[in-house]
Amino acid sequence: MRQHKKNSSETAQIYILNATDLLLYSNGYWEAKLGPEFRKNNFEKKLHLIFSLLVFLEISLAQFLTFAFSSKIKKVKARAGRFMGYTESAKDEATRFPPGVIWHMWLDNFPKSKPHIYKMIRPTACEIALQESNNIIEDPVLQVKMKDLTIASIRNLLQPQTIVEKYQASAPFTWAVLEEFSASPNKWRQ
Repeated sequence: MRQHKKNSSETAQIYILNATDLLLYSNGYWEAKLGPEFRKNNFEKKLHLIFSLLVFLEISLAQFLTFAFSSKIKKVKARAGRFMGYTESAKDEATRFPPGVIWHMWLDNFPKSKPHIYKMIRPTACEIALQESNNIIEDPVLQVKMKDLTIASIRNLLQPQTIVEKYQASAPFTWAVLEEFSASPNKWRQ
């Protein structure tokens, strides 16, 4: 397979793009192109400008988001970091954790994508379940030692409230999944 051989100016340009921590187009550039009054436009007009620029430049949303979440450019990285951050004091869940809003929009607005989204989260769900399983196995309260074994200790360990509290604390994700699985109504469960 033939590969495109890059000349030295292309290589230098790629290096500069990768090495810079500044955006190539400053606020001054955009002010000269759009005029200073453009910043006063409403939010929706600004969004249309950004998206029409993506369309005009033939940049896919995947390419744009990959750039936004992998860039080392300070301003880009800072905005991506704010997006991925969790703000406890925010007024609602949408502003507390913005990726959650996107997640729900994917599920609500693109129902045919659900199988792919579910397939995407499966490895992470398994990773969480494995970690929670290890939390339970390693919990000293749930470990039975022969030298400490008494009827009272077995009764205490097997109390439903003790088991529930330990599982909820050590395996909250797994507990929620199993609770949903076992408690959800179906035609056989009345």
